[in-house]
Amino acid sequence: MVRDNQKNFGLVSKLLHWLIAILMIGLIALGWWMIQLGYYSTWYHTAPALHKALGVSVFMLGLLLIIWRWISPRPQSAANHSGFERQASKLVHQVLIASVLLIPVSGYVFTTSNGEAVPIFGLFEIPSLFPVSETMRNIAIQMHIYASYGLLAIVLLHASGAIKHHLMDRDRTLRRMTW
Repeated sequence: MVRDNQKNFGLVSKLLHWLIAILMIGLIALGWWMIQLGYYSTWYHTAPALHKALGVSVFMLGLLLIIWRWISPRPQSAANHSGFERQASKLVHQVLIASVLLIPVSGYVFTTSNGEAVPIFGLFEIPSLFPVSETMRNIAIQMHIYASYGLLAIVLLHASGAIKHHLMDRDRTLRRMTW
């Protein structure tokens, strides 16, 4: 099943979910690791280039996910979910999607603040589209960092909710997003 239906997520939703999840967690780890690198590390220039290219990939996948949700509406919540759980789930998913867009955009803003383009895997470059003041650059850096840590907290909440539904409630919430 490619498309979502009332009870289950389809293949496209599952692929987008897990690709974005793995990339975002990997990008947070890569970002944390690369700021620890010394100037003479062989990864000093490679890690940021990889981080930027993967960040753009996440942004594109996030846009694709939003489009997909218009085309293929999400399955309904399980009947045993409380009103609070339904509202919390909706809010957590909105924050996750906003993060998938906000974090790469803030990265783009401070990366291109000096007028340089963002190289994407050596295939093409995304040009700097507008001038950025020093103040805006600093705000973008802080937004990028704090939104990434916030995303990590939301991911943990999201995963905890899925595990709670699987182990305690014994419903299909987690299984709907796995194979």
